[in-house]
Amino acid sequence: MSIKASGHSHPTDSMPHLKAAGIGGGGDGESCEVTLKPEIYNKKMKEPCPEHILKWRTDFTPGRVILHPGVAEDTDFKRLEVYGRSEPVGVKVHEIMNTAPKSMLLALAEAKKEAIYQSSKREPLGKQYVRGHELPSAVLTNGFGKGTPQEVAGDQTKRLLHPLERIVPEEERQMYIKSHANYLPGEQRHRGYNWVDQEGMIDPAQYRFGGAVKEGEKAGVAKAFNPGLDPHWKRPDVVVEKLLEDYRELASEGLGTVKNLGFGKYTDPQHMFGVASQKGPEWGVRECIGNYPPEEQMPDKDLGKSVRPGWRNQGDPNRVFGVPSIRSDISAPMLKSVADHQNYGDESGAGTLLYPPRFSDGGVTQADFLSATSKAELIDIFRSAGFDLDDAVASDAYARAQRLDPRGMVSVQSFRMALNGEC
Repeated sequence: MSIKASGHSHPTDSMPHLKAAGIGGGGDGESCEVTLKPEIYNKKMKEPCPEHILKWRTDFTPGRVILHPGVAEDTDFKRLEVYGRSEPVGVKVHEIMNTAPKSMLLALAEAKKEAIYQSSKREPLGKQYVRGHELPSAVLTNGFGKGTPQEVAGDQTKRLLHPLERIVPEEERQMYIKSHANYLPGEQRHRGYNWVDQEGMIDPAQYRFGGAVKEGEKAGVAKAFNPGLDPHWKRPDVVVEKLLEDYRELASEGLGTVKNLGFGKYTDPQHMFGVASQKGPEWGVRECIGNYPPEEQMPDKDLGKSVRPGWRNQGDPNRVFGVPSIRSDISAPMLKSVADHQNYGDESGAGTLLYPPRFSDGGVTQADFLSATSKAELIDIFRSAGFDLDDAVASDAYARAQRLDPRGMVSVQSFRMALNGEC
């Protein structure tokens, strides 16, 4: 293939000794493109394409609407009027899209329509999620949780986290103002300036700077949200914009009402279209079942149940499936492995974790109070706790505590009960 200097290339026959395949076209310039596009290549033609074929041709004219060939010859739409309603010049896009209520009446009507939805009932705006739980009256009165007894250790930690409130003296408060600038909410800062005007000294606590007003502004935020609180505010005469209301009436579908399609005035709500299905009273379902007592109108007893023997999924209602998480039915091993995570009923529950025993901080459990202990160790424990026991009183209490156990074993609990005269 040869390439000219201008950048255009022309095909060349590299094998002139071979005969070309197919039938050679004539030199009259006709081709498939020239035949299919005579309006471009044959300028002498007045009607480049017949009318019955023109609808099948693709038109690439910018901005032209291309119709389907099946409806290209349908001109019935020209006899109809233009759909919709023309809007006057000057309506902006944000005015049409902004469909929020413009008055209190529309807001109440919109809230009444939205109140029927489940999302509005369970997820009210500005309130917590309503789950339908009904708490007992005791919880509503006393609150959750249980008060910690004052004799339990840890009261000092609570006071550190939540100290008792007290009235701060004015001298102490002034010190914090000087050191930390700890002013009260809304308190004016006093920097020690001497305010003087043409009439003399000015007291900042009694003087108002700025322009004079007739009266002080009160409840400014409340008036901003609810202008009706301001006695000088006058409700405008126009409740809503007529243009917006007309658009909402035509575009929106009211709840429980027929959509306005712009076909004319409203029809009487009591008017019924069509022909009556019956001219006189006829028998219906109500008349057919009206002669049966309520017992016979109830569904069958075997409705929704299997009546085929051997296929009924019924069992003992007292039967418990599965294995209990706390195996109190088997005895615990003598030496429990660290890999054994099974609870044999000898571990503490959730109540012990929430409300630990009194002596748990010292590593003493409830089992230590119930385990068998020797006489000498018991006497040493109670004397170390502050009891003044002589040998005669200790021996008498130990003997009475032995009668509480069939095997004569004595624990700290039984010795304490005998010492207090509870047995």
